[in-house]
Amino acid sequence: MDEAAQEALSAWLEERERYPSILSEESGLIEGQERGIILIDPVDGSSNADRGIPFACVSVAYSSSYSLKDLEMAVILDLFRGDLYHAIKGGGAFKNGNEVRTRDFRGTPVIYAPCQRNDSVTKERLGFKHIARRDLGSVALGLALVAEGRIDALIDLRGDLRIVDLAAGLLMVKEAGGTVLVNKHQIEGLNREYSIVAGVREVVKRVEIEGMVEL
Repeated sequence: MDEAAQEALSAWLEERERYPSILSEESGLIEGQERGIILIDPVDGSSNADRGIPFACVSVAYSSSYSLKDLEMAVILDLFRGDLYHAIKGGGAFKNGNEVRTRDFRGTPVIYAPCQRNDSVTKERLGFKHIARRDLGSVALGLALVAEGRIDALIDLRGDLRIVDLAAGLLMVKEAGGTVLVNKHQIEGLNREYSIVAGVREVVKRVEIEGMVEL
């Protein structure tokens, strides 16, 4: 699937004389002639997709600068269900053309959180009586579920995410009314160095991590 996505990107580039820079998990950085940068993960959740586990997506975002603070557009396509999510800076977040919002928090929080060293995603550290924890194998699609109110927050503090894993989903959550924290906002390549906390403020504000920046 990754190879097919790469072929599609190459064909798109051949049809155009000018385009922004592009950072793709498969191609690396392609220098462009126009302002900004397009961030592409052709298949986020590729291990799921290879095994037929129905949780994987295409993730695309555009930033007008090399900073997550300037994200302007995002698209996430659920490869198994066909659901199309998109967000526009200042214009909201949508699923299949219908506006979505983060959940009105109540009860036990459902949190997307991979296992992580010195784990802070526990009911004791977050101050809840109970939490329901999930790890589904695609951060981008997990953030889309946060944006549409199915999950309360996504917390990944491993410093192991690539920028292409999270860019589109962060704009989705922000435009859906959520709160977004990152450990760095600069777009500098495909290094695995990002941590994120994104979701309803009632959960996000309980994650006390020094150095995180709100978008």
